[in-house]
Amino acid sequence: MSSTPDKLEDEQLATTDIPTNELSATSSVRKACLLFVFCFALFLDAFITSGMIICLDTIATEFIQPPNITSWLVTGYSLTFGSFLLLAGRISDMYRPKYVFIAGMFTIGVFSIGAGFVHSIIGLIVIRAIQGIGAAMTIPSATLMLTQAYPTPMAKGIALTLFAAAGTLGICMAFVIGGALVQFATWRWVVWIVAVVSLPLAAISTILIPKTENDPAAKNQKLDVPGVFAFTASIILLIFALSQAPSFGWGTARVLAPLIISGALFLAFLYWQTRLPEDTALVPPNMWFIPNFLVLVFVSFCTQIYLTGPILILSEYWPVAYRWSPLTIGLHALPMGITSVIVCTILPYFILQLPPRLGLVASNLIAGSFSILLVYSSTRERYWSFTVPSMILITLGSTSAYIISNVGIISSVPPSKVGVAAAIFSAAQQAGGAINIAIVTTILVQVQEHHPYPSYEAPSSAFWYLVGLGFAQTVMVAVFFRPKVSVAP
Repeated sequence: MSSTPDKLEDEQLATTDIPTNELSATSSVRKACLLFVFCFALFLDAFITSGMIICLDTIATEFIQPPNITSWLVTGYSLTFGSFLLLAGRISDMYRPKYVFIAGMFTIGVFSIGAGFVHSIIGLIVIRAIQGIGAAMTIPSATLMLTQAYPTPMAKGIALTLFAAAGTLGICMAFVIGGALVQFATWRWVVWIVAVVSLPLAAISTILIPKTENDPAAKNQKLDVPGVFAFTASIILLIFALSQAPSFGWGTARVLAPLIISGALFLAFLYWQTRLPEDTALVPPNMWFIPNFLVLVFVSFCTQIYLTGPILILSEYWPVAYRWSPLTIGLHALPMGITSVIVCTILPYFILQLPPRLGLVASNLIAGSFSILLVYSSTRERYWSFTVPSMILITLGSTSAYIISNVGIISSVPPSKVGVAAAIFSAAQQAGGAINIAIVTTILVQVQEHHPYPSYEAPSSAFWYLVGLGFAQTVMVAVFFRPKVSVAP
């Protein structure tokens, strides 16, 4: 399927005035290889997050640490990843994205090697946080280079679709691969396998990616240092507060203080952006007024929980109620992985042929309404009749929504803002994932106080939240999305 963008682009470049650059002028075979590298980079970013979730119980046992400490292995990565995305996007727009991407891949790989040899939980958390910075460098730069390599609308749409699909595939497949590695080897191989893949890809990228030149005007722009500080500090405090809420309570000073400061810093950041020239602002204010931009960001904010939430909830419940091992849990999560493969490789073109408003309404409605099956999946006997159909349909709906919204955001902005747009989309996804996971975890913790496992009351309550979120997304899109703007290529 990766050859399709090349054929379409060759035809369209001959009949349009779309400007060429070093990436778009390279050979079709080389561009196909670049598309694979960029897609695999996003796959790894998602794998690093989801793969660690399946390892948490094993790490907690090995390091003799409570869950609220080991959860920082996921939170620390998400914290730095979400915080540095916008900075990485701005740097990619201003300078050469090739070197931003390669530096990010090397950072991920080198520290993945170190993570496998660490015997201190604090050291492992620090390494995971540094990996998050490396991952933040890869996504905006890869997105920018993809749009440069495939500048025509049809080719760009298909390339971005495959790129977005790789992220959802990484989330789903990490549970299966991670479960197998934990069961038959050690959790350390879950991080080592990332190094085995990322370091060769980084080395290949130094040769494969041609020397790129951004818009000369961008080189003369100044980096918005106060904006970077305010936004980064805001996201860090937000994710920190949300990670503490399930353990310490939403009304405690440990949670409220960073939440309030985070909100104040974010408002100050938005105000500061209005005081700067458009070519200097980290996030030009006019981007928020691009038709459907805010709606698509909201979809990104909500979508990831449908790919991580069910496994996060059930991976806590199944070991207690059914005594299932990590591999068994991974295998029982396989319907999500298989569905993701099908959606990501076969259906993207057909998904993007739908009117975007109809596609988003349908996909969000599917994800939300079929979460109801998980509410009642309370026994082992209901796995095939309730859990499997729900996993399949939730993955279909959430993956479709992710693809449509990702392609829509990148296609709606001018080429000089692609890096920032990709960063905003990914930052919304990370912040939304953190907030929704915190809410789901809080529900689990509070309900378990009165209905401990193996009662299904806590998972059932958490799944009701997913149902409500899906309907909220559906209403948001139905009311505020403007049909005249098409996100399909």
